Amino acid sequence: MAPVSDDPEQHDDPAPDAADDPRHEPAPFATTVLLTGGSAVAVMGIAALLSHPPGLKFLLFGPIALVAFEVITAEVWWKRWWGALPGAAISLACYFEGRQALADALGDTWAHPVAYVLAWTLFATVFALCSRYPRPLQPSG
Repeated sequence: MAPVSDDPEQHDDPAPDAADDPRHEPAPFATTVLLTGGSAVAVMGIAALLSHPPGLKFLLFGPIALVAFEVITAEVWWKRWWGALPGAAISLACYFEGRQALADALGDTWAHPVAYVLAWTLFATVFALCSRYPRPLQPSG
């Protein structure tokens, strides 16, 4: 039987460093923004094919599910989710104000889908940028 050493350098499975913890990684920017914007386009495409206007649950399901999927698969640390609050506020303002401005420029038919896609893309952008903060403390020296 081999003697057991108390020297931490001799252990094969060292404890993971806090800086190496994957939960400290921010949400992947391009993936989050492109997939959320793409899901908003898909939702608008499906809504255009429906004979009756879709309900609010249908309009929110795709992009929210995708952002939740990104948080779960990227193991984004819960303290980085705070970006969902400013993202929601900014995207709602973009949707309601942008829809009015787009209705003047593009007409009522295109104002809703374009504002919807822009709002969800803006939400994902703000969320992904905010997920970069707070940064984990790096040991000095």
